[in-house]
Amino acid sequence: MVRLRDIPRTATFAWLPGAGNPLVATGTLAGAVDADFSDESKLELWDLSLDDQEQGLELRPIATITTDAKFYDIAWSPPDADHPQGIIAGAMENGSLDLWDAAKLQAGGSDALMSQTKKHTGAIKTLQFNPLKPQILATAGAKGEIYIYDVNDIANPFRLGNTAGRADDIECLAWNRKVSHILATGGAGGFVTVWDLKTKKASLTLNNSRKAVGAIAWDPNNSTKLLTGTPDDNTPVVLLWDLRNSNAPEKTLQGHDQGILSLSWCPQDSSILLSSGKDNRTMVWNPLTGERYGELPEATNWTFQTRFHPHNPNLSASASLDGKITIQTLQNTNPDTSKTAIDNNLDGADFFSAAPKEPQGASWTLSKAPKWFERPVGASFGFGGKIVIFKPTSGQERSSKVVISQFSADSDFSSATEKFQQALASGDLSAICEERMEQSKTDEEKADWKVMQTLIGENPRGKIVEYLGLKEEASEDSAEEVKEEAEPSGEKKKLSGLFDGEDGDGDDDFLSGVAATKGTKTDNPFHLFGDSDTAVEKDITKALMLGNFAKATEICLKEDRIADAFVIANCGGQELVDKVQTAYLARKTGSPSYIRLLGSVIEKNLWDVVYNADLKSWKETMAIICTFSDPTEFSDLCEALGDRIHESGERKDASFCYLVGSKLEKVVSIWTEELEEAEKAGTEDPSQDSTFSVHARTLQNFIEKVTIFRQVSKFVDGETNETTNWKLAALYDKYTEYADILAGHGQLDAAQRYLDLLPSTYPAAEGARSRVKQATGKSSTKPAAKVATRTTSAAPQTQSPYGYPTPQPQPPSNIGAANPYSNISAIPTPQPFQPLQQQPPQQTPYGGNPYQPSGMYQPPVSQGYISPAPPPVAGPPRSAGTMSPS
Repeated sequence: MVRLRDIPRTATFAWLPGAGNPLVATGTLAGAVDADFSDESKLELWDLSLDDQEQGLELRPIATITTDAKFYDIAWSPPDADHPQGIIAGAMENGSLDLWDAAKLQAGGSDALMSQTKKHTGAIKTLQFNPLKPQILATAGAKGEIYIYDVNDIANPFRLGNTAGRADDIECLAWNRKVSHILATGGAGGFVTVWDLKTKKASLTLNNSRKAVGAIAWDPNNSTKLLTGTPDDNTPVVLLWDLRNSNAPEKTLQGHDQGILSLSWCPQDSSILLSSGKDNRTMVWNPLTGERYGELPEATNWTFQTRFHPHNPNLSASASLDGKITIQTLQNTNPDTSKTAIDNNLDGADFFSAAPKEPQGASWTLSKAPKWFERPVGASFGFGGKIVIFKPTSGQERSSKVVISQFSADSDFSSATEKFQQALASGDLSAICEERMEQSKTDEEKADWKVMQTLIGENPRGKIVEYLGLKEEASEDSAEEVKEEAEPSGEKKKLSGLFDGEDGDGDDDFLSGVAATKGTKTDNPFHLFGDSDTAVEKDITKALMLGNFAKATEICLKEDRIADAFVIANCGGQELVDKVQTAYLARKTGSPSYIRLLGSVIEKNLWDVVYNADLKSWKETMAIICTFSDPTEFSDLCEALGDRIHESGERKDASFCYLVGSKLEKVVSIWTEELEEAEKAGTEDPSQDSTFSVHARTLQNFIEKVTIFRQVSKFVDGETNETTNWKLAALYDKYTEYADILAGHGQLDAAQRYLDLLPSTYPAAEGARSRVKQATGKSSTKPAAKVATRTTSAAPQTQSPYGYPTPQPQPPSNIGAANPYSNISAIPTPQPFQPLQQQPPQQTPYGGNPYQPSGMYQPPVSQGYISPAPPPVAGPPRSAGTMSPS
């Protein structure tokens, strides 16, 4: 018990009914004298200010009004539409029934007094509003007078009982809590009368052993049981009556040393009763069993009134003749520590000066928590999709049974994750992609799944080219069209003007002539140094005569005789050919686009195409990358092209490039944006489910795409042993969130698998890891400490069940290391022009074109693609709209 506030008044009091801020109304008590011997009578309102930390123990009134007489009792009705703070009724010493509007009184209005009705011929000793019909008010007092009022017609009450009957004063009354027309009264004559207002007659009279009745209280739950308190000092007892057997009380509660003046039976728990009396004590009982729990802090004079708060039974108040009303709470049953024990070192006058002026508080305990703390039924969610429910046990009072069961916040999500697990276990990734394409709601999402399906199986680069709509078709027709365009007049076109200076007559073309051989002599004379030869041509001739092909080639290049330089360089070896080729390709200005492209292909430098080709032809650029790029540069080239497209605002096409290049961190960033957009759209759609369901579904879609993509690309995360600066932090956050949702639906094994995909020191996952570990009894399994750099090999890799291929020893190979971010099957590196093989002297030097390069560029052929094992389960849907390649 803890004292909360003190009201420094000798007064009767009433609580404001309802759940609002607790207010108390007090009226100066009749028959008592203040310390200053004042005869003034006041009605006052008090705000307990329980939420004000600065408020001291003693209160000050918030409203005060002077009355014509003092109070024997006071009552406060519940608020209604006409009286927002209810009505305060006073049982006055002069026999008047006074009514005040509490709201106006609190506001300080001069018109707070509603009425003064004087039907009683003597003092009104007690009054109470009907708890079931608050507009009905009962009053009783001297000479046995009992009146029933309707506050809406206060001037016309009716009287109960026979005016010629007993004239004993009535000291107390109480309305039945369950039956609105039943009223009980008690007085000095020793009888308790139960009245039926329907008949306006007494229906039952209890003989209280001829002892006066000072207090009455009805059982809040049982309409046939009531308590009576005896104010007689010789027999200070509380009697429990059952009206079904009114011959004798059912129980007798003994504990007070002097007469009992007040009873308060807790409305929320019928096993708790407060009683107070002339022995200055307020006791706590279980009236149903007769057990005494203990008592509240003792006062220094009679405690004439005690009341539970009508709405909050944690609060109670006790008024005593020592000049104060104490507000206390049941929340703490320890002794009142506001008073400390007297120091044992004090003696003599010091002892008496330091001694407390009030008795020490008493401690008390309850065997069970009060019923208002009891929940008839309740539930609590546990980790792992569990819910624990408690509910009453049938036929047993205050007894419950506990049931633990599985719970799913979203059954659609649970079924979706389980179905995805089964699909992964089947290993048919293509079927999963096909099904997701059919279920896709947007073209972007459908395109993402189509790209991933394209990457499955053999020759993924070739499939990407086909997907882009750039198949190798009708090559012969194209050649014929080119030929027709080149020869519209039927004449042979000169070789780009490389033989300028000739007369253009086809009959004079030296290639149409036949060269003389050992067995064939021709009549086609010429001069090694012709008269028409220029100085440059003569220098070239001299260099050729001396076998100095390098000098002859150099002269041709300076004179822009590219065709002559190529012919001469073929005689001087591959190095000289490469030099001419480089010089020719370097002259890009004014050259056709295919020449620049050819230069990039020959020089193995596709970066020029990626960085400078028009983005309107990004599909063609991607086809070039798929056809000619080295495996070690493939992923980075795709990323660079995707970055250019993304910067131009085409997120959908950029996603395609990142997917083909297996750039997971870039794909995740785009899918995360799409996820948030899809979730926002879902929550704004009134036809959708709850916000959680929308969030779960969109996250599920996101996780499914990432999981399949990791499988298809055989992605190996090299950041699992890093401690900071993770490129895939956005994905790790989604994995953590998804694992939490999985665990919340009871799928602990699946949650553990996704947590295993995270770095071992990822802070956001520590709580989830710990909870899953405790729930499953397993420790987190992490990938190997070092993740080997991926290399492309014809030998298949061993794939872990959830997206991490186990590094395997690589057989010797002359193929470069595979792109560390992509495991798309490597395409053999296009072979460059091979060095010229010099012919033996006895062979004809020009026969059969001995200077033709032995290896020409051909579109590369992909090796077979090894399909990985199924990855982990997917999680709550997260709409991630994807992008179509077009």
